[in-house]
Amino acid sequence: MNKFPHLPTLALLFLSFFATAQVVEVDKTAYKRMERDLFFLSSDSLKGRLPGTLEADVARDFIVNRMFEYGLEPLGVKDYLQSFPVPEYAVVNYDMTGMLLGKKMLKGHVDFYPVAYSSNGDVTGKTIYIGYGIVNTEGTYDDYQGKNVEGNIVVMNVSAPDGVHPHSAYAAYHSLSERITLAKNKGASAVVLINPEETASDTPEFFKSIKSMDLPVVFLRNSDWEKKLTKKSIKVTLKIDMKERNSVGYNVAGYIHNNKPQTVILGAHYDHIGMGLENSLYKGAPAIHNGADDNGSGTTMLMEMMGYYGTRKDTNYNYLMLFFSAEESGLIGSKYYVAHPTLSLQSVAYMINFDMVGRLRDNRFQLSGTGTAAEWDAVLEEPIHDLEIKKDPSGVGPSDHTSFYYKDLPVLHLFTGTHEDYHKPSDDAEKVNYKGMSTLASFVYAITARTAAYERLTFQSTKGGEQITSPRFSVTLGVVPDYLFGGPGLRIDGATQGRTAANAGLQSGDVILKIGAMTIDDIYAYMGALGAFKKGDTTTLIFEREGESITTEITF
Repeated sequence: MNKFPHLPTLALLFLSFFATAQVVEVDKTAYKRMERDLFFLSSDSLKGRLPGTLEADVARDFIVNRMFEYGLEPLGVKDYLQSFPVPEYAVVNYDMTGMLLGKKMLKGHVDFYPVAYSSNGDVTGKTIYIGYGIVNTEGTYDDYQGKNVEGNIVVMNVSAPDGVHPHSAYAAYHSLSERITLAKNKGASAVVLINPEETASDTPEFFKSIKSMDLPVVFLRNSDWEKKLTKKSIKVTLKIDMKERNSVGYNVAGYIHNNKPQTVILGAHYDHIGMGLENSLYKGAPAIHNGADDNGSGTTMLMEMMGYYGTRKDTNYNYLMLFFSAEESGLIGSKYYVAHPTLSLQSVAYMINFDMVGRLRDNRFQLSGTGTAAEWDAVLEEPIHDLEIKKDPSGVGPSDHTSFYYKDLPVLHLFTGTHEDYHKPSDDAEKVNYKGMSTLASFVYAITARTAAYERLTFQSTKGGEQITSPRFSVTLGVVPDYLFGGPGLRIDGATQGRTAANAGLQSGDVILKIGAMTIDDIYAYMGALGAFKKGDTTTLIFEREGESITTEITF
């Protein structure tokens, strides 16, 4: 069957011959160069390449120097670098933050801490205990009944009468932001949160975005004072001084200008998770997570490929080599790039991403994005170096190609599979298959040669492929969260076709405010809400689009 009826049979025969012919021999010297580079990038001296650290800057400069050596152009950026903000944990100035209970000065972090809902400022007043701070709509439960909180400091239990869990009868009232807002509307001057029953999680102490409710809010972790505050009114003085902060991340961009109308983007992220304080699967004490496979492998392979494309003048494309940072924090670097591109994305033919390409086994790897262009199947039809490809049509996945897919660009993502060293200190350079990486590099050379037979690839949207956020969930919406959004709500960067959110009409930029009875304050509230549903359940979803609140029905 002719997949391309607009092309004559002779042209198809030519394309078949062309695809077969465009197989580049594996460079048998490449693996030694990549081995040398990767042993440096994943050495203990670089301490896991965490964005915002000096060690990440060393990795960045290592890439920049290689670009300079190969003669790449710093297109649209200075010194090959594109800087962007990376959210870090908010800083509490405990020299200016305090809590005086009666005549007892409590110790910050040890006895109490401000939470993300707090504003800066100071307030003095008498406490009043209002239980869980819940008032149900049926009028059958009211923690404020008979209590006047006007001008007082409210003491609120973060749990619920039957605990905080997905099947609680009070699940619709678990949202702390709503309970704090209710207290404020009733005249509270500040809120002290307590958790004496421990039937709910403590309010997080560390957060990256401040979602101020315009009054001081602290969590009290001193159990002795918890008991006292539930029994009597005490004079309290609160002073809060905290601020958000960002570190600086850097994308590294080098351009190979061949005076062609289209550009192919080749990308890899060079960051990892540092000492593993976040996103680690290691259960021991903090340790250097070298990230040789994730993603030192993709970084070194892309550096090797700069040499290949930089020395060829018979190519049919320009090439933009992009090294992203802060991928592990939520694709922050690549999302920033597509929002602030250094060349017109209209001129981009497609994007190929390399993330965890260092563990090729049995000559088999996964290639995602094969459904994002109508021509990918034909391009991949003839084998390349006997590689066995597991095709994944989706353009959505947990790596940087997703950012480009949501800009309606064809993408491919090379991935040699997960392993027991993933996000652990044991992901080291000696475990990498360098000859396999050389083969994969040659595979990409063949792809960029074969696609030259087409005037332009035809972008296609795809279905499926989003990652289930947590194994505790039996359902997902099928959205890509925007991790930079400070709330309230959960803004999405995209909705996967054929899944719950897309079926309900949600689009990139929409902000999810409520799922069923549960208010979505942030990503954590979103994850908690999902746990209350199972496949086949139908509920309402409220989202905001361009300032308008929209209610729709969804079925998981």
